[in-house]
Amino acid sequence: MKFQTDWLGSDPVFYNTSTGKINHNINEVVDIQNLEFDPEGLNNYLDYGYSVFGQTPLKHVRYLLPNSSIQNLDGKLVIEQQQDPSLDLLGMQSLEEDLIGNLYDSVELWSSSMQGNIIIPTSGGFDSRLLNLLVKDKSRIRSYTYGISSRQSDSEEVVKAKCISDILGTHWEQIELGEFHKYLDYWDELYGISTHAHGMYHVEFYSKILQRTKLGMPLLSGIIGDAWSGNVKIPSINSPDDLKWLGYSHGVSATSKASIFRTTAKLKEAYFEEKRQNLTDSNFRIVEAMRFKMVLLSYLIRVPNSLGFKAWSPFLDISIATQMLNLPAHRKQDRIWQRDFFKKHSLNLEELNLSFSKKNTLDYQGMQKVRFKPLSEELLKEVVKPDYVSWINKRISNNAFNRLKNIFYSIPKIKTFGFSNDIMAAYYGYVTLKPIENLIRRRNSSIYG
Repeated sequence: MKFQTDWLGSDPVFYNTSTGKINHNINEVVDIQNLEFDPEGLNNYLDYGYSVFGQTPLKHVRYLLPNSSIQNLDGKLVIEQQQDPSLDLLGMQSLEEDLIGNLYDSVELWSSSMQGNIIIPTSGGFDSRLLNLLVKDKSRIRSYTYGISSRQSDSEEVVKAKCISDILGTHWEQIELGEFHKYLDYWDELYGISTHAHGMYHVEFYSKILQRTKLGMPLLSGIIGDAWSGNVKIPSINSPDDLKWLGYSHGVSATSKASIFRTTAKLKEAYFEEKRQNLTDSNFRIVEAMRFKMVLLSYLIRVPNSLGFKAWSPFLDISIATQMLNLPAHRKQDRIWQRDFFKKHSLNLEELNLSFSKKNTLDYQGMQKVRFKPLSEELLKEVVKPDYVSWINKRISNNAFNRLKNIFYSIPKIKTFGFSNDIMAAYYGYVTLKPIENLIRRRNSSIYG
C-alpha cells in the first residue's frame, strides 16, 4: 500500500525505518518493546512542542515530508519526493475578485456534495466569518463557538460569533468548555508522542457538538486560513537558529535545557541548507511555517473526523492558498481585502461597538476542573532531569496560592511589568512531557507486565 502526503503534509504519515511499518497514527508504528529515543529528535520536540524536520522523538520513527510518497516493497521502504508545486505558483499576482469567486465556487462544490446541515466552528474571527458568508444556503449552517475567558459568554469569540449569526440569520450555539483534560487518553490514542497534548479542548468541543447533532455531518474548517490571508508574517531566516521563527509555537513547549541528552543540530542544519534559497521569499516562509507545524495543526481536521464528522477546508487547497498569498501586499496588510469584503456584507464587526473580554484563561480553567496526576520523575528521568519534572509538579498542584497567581497573571499586559507566569510555563511543560511518560509507561507494562 502506498501512502502519500499532499503539498502541506496535512494528513501526516509516520513510518519506522527498522520495522518497515507505515501508518497515519504514530502509535501503530512504534516498536514498544524496543523503545529508543533519538537525542536530536527528542530535544527538538522539547523545544518546539511537536516533531520537526521529519524526525520524531523516537529513533527509527520518522514522518513523511510534504509532496512525498512511501511504500513497503518486499520489506524495504521506498520513499519518493516530488517537486514542490507551490514554487511555481507563488509570485503570480492574483486578483481579489478571482479569489473570492474561487472561494465561493469551492465551498459550493463541496457543500452541494454533502447532505444535511453544515457545521461551522465559528470563533468570530476572519476565517470562520468568511466561511459563514461563503455558504450560500444559510439555512444549512449550524455554527458553534466556545469562549476562552473566565466568564465564557463574555469572551470575544462568543460575542462576535453570536453577532455574525444574528446578522446572517443562522443557527448558532455556545459550547461551554472546561473538562477537556479528561480527554488526555483520547488525545494520546490519536497523537502519541508526535506532538504535545494541548488540543483536548477540541475533543470536548466536538464531543458536545456531537451530542446536539449526529454522526457523519459535514464540517467546514477554517484551518490555517489566517496564514494565507495576511495575518501571519515570518521574519527573515538567515541561519539555522532562525528556523525557530517557523515553529510558531506560542510558547506551548518544554525546553531542551532539561534534556539529559546533548546533541548536534544536524537535522536543523540540513534543512536550512536545503531550503535557504527559497526561504528568502516571504510567502514561501509562510508555507513552510504551516508545513513545519502540520504534525500538530492537523488536529483541526483530524479530531472532528475521529469523532465521526466529515471535515473539509478550502484553505488546504493549493490553488486557493497561493491565490491568497499572491494578493498585493498592501491589500493583505491588516487583512484589508477581507475587511472590505466584510463591509459589503455588513460583517465588519470591528466597526461595531461590541463589548467583550480578550482574556484567555481556558487552560487555567481546565486545570481547576480536572486535577492532574503529577508527572513521574522516576519514569521521565530516562529523558529529562528530575529537577525539571519536580518544578513542573509543584506549579500545577492547584493550591490556593497558584489560583491567586493565575488570576493575577491573566491581567492583560502583565508581562510588561517584568512578571512571567511560571505556572503556565509548567503547564506547557506538563503537556509536552505527558506523551513521553505515557509511552515509557506502556513500554514498561509490555515488558514487565
